[in-house]
Amino acid sequence: MRVLIVEDDAESRELLGHALKHFGYEIATASDGVEALEMLRSGDYRLVISDWEMPGINGVDLCRAIRERSGAGYTYFILLTARSGQHNLIDSLNAGADEFLSKPFDPYELEGRLRVAERILALESREVVIFSLAKLAEARDPDTGAHLERIREYCRVLAWQLCKSAKFRGEIDGDF
Repeated sequence: MRVLIVEDDAESRELLGHALKHFGYEIATASDGVEALEMLRSGDYRLVISDWEMPGINGVDLCRAIRERSGAGYTYFILLTARSGQHNLIDSLNAGADEFLSKPFDPYELEGRLRVAERILALESREVVIFSLAKLAEARDPDTGAHLERIREYCRVLAWQLCKSAKFRGEIDGDF
């Protein structure tokens, strides 16, 4: 998975990049929020790690700008900063950040957070593929598309009823 690192300090950027490469990630770097937004327009990055304090567009404003974009898939945003404190955590989460990590960072904690991000992004990808296939069927034949929508709803209702029964309670759950 490709990760975009947004960090104005060259040494911090290199340190973070080295850690991510060690964990098997492909990286790209931007030295500020303006450069990052331009790179994000390509659609190649779904995972961003950004510093808070940067000239021009800071990390929180970058996060807000990413959340305001429409059309692109979800971008998982990790704010990695020297700032600490509850109010900074709240500000970053209100801006739309998915994670808030303080510097100096523990590389293995960061790796764990990145693996969580991968799982979340993979869920979205699966849903998009399933939805796209259903819409393709609907585009070719509106009756078939409506049929698929009805069958989906019937299956949801049946599964919900079955999960309430003692016989299927251990097998059928929300993931099923």
